[in-house]
Amino acid sequence: MLFFLCIALAGALPLDVKALLKEREEALAEFHDARTSPLAVISRHVFDGEQPLRIGSDRTNQVMLEGLAPQALEIRARGGSLLVFDSEAPGLRKGPWPVWFAPDPATRVEARLVPASSPREQTVLTTRGAKRQMLRLGKLEFSLYGRKHSLVAVRSLEPAGNSTISIFFRDATTGKESYAVGRYIDAEALGEDRYALDFNRAYNPTCAFSPFYDCPIPPKENVLSVPVRAGERDPGGH
Repeated sequence: MLFFLCIALAGALPLDVKALLKEREEALAEFHDARTSPLAVISRHVFDGEQPLRIGSDRTNQVMLEGLAPQALEIRARGGSLLVFDSEAPGLRKGPWPVWFAPDPATRVEARLVPASSPREQTVLTTRGAKRQMLRLGKLEFSLYGRKHSLVAVRSLEPAGNSTISIFFRDATTGKESYAVGRYIDAEALGEDRYALDFNRAYNPTCAFSPFYDCPIPPKENVLSVPVRAGERDPGGH
């Protein structure tokens, strides 16, 4: 019989291994479900300028949908994009699927937010060459593997009212054992200026699984010199 405990090492926060493994099981289930899986996307259409996007059953449409009347639906938008999902998408059968490093209690650490003198908007580049505006909150300072580190923390301005504090980072495993673009981690508030950074929950951007997504690229200053073998690994090509 196996017993899963909340484990804490010196300088680290307690890690609930059982809860972590359950989250990973749920994530895998979502990837196999066409209603929630990024692997179900079969195309991406970008709204550019005033050109409409035509959707219908006729082959002259940019997005073909079976079972519709002959007339076409036109969608006009300023900016943004449309992702088309298919419950029979090949990716739902062949993957790639999420894979993880083994749980490591030493990589769940407490961080202190050193706020920017005044929070300001920061331009973040994406994998498709776009620019997204995010609010730069400051730097999270923490110790990991006996060394001191800091990472820039941001908050996305879309959707409005978003409260998640995000960290986009690279480390010494990037491009080898973990995804080449980098990984993301969300800070957990502990009170006042204290946050938990659980690298066991570091996750890949959706573009690691499908070429149809557009994902923020970690800033140059968010590179850890140490290998962080925790969280998601490189899932392989797509």
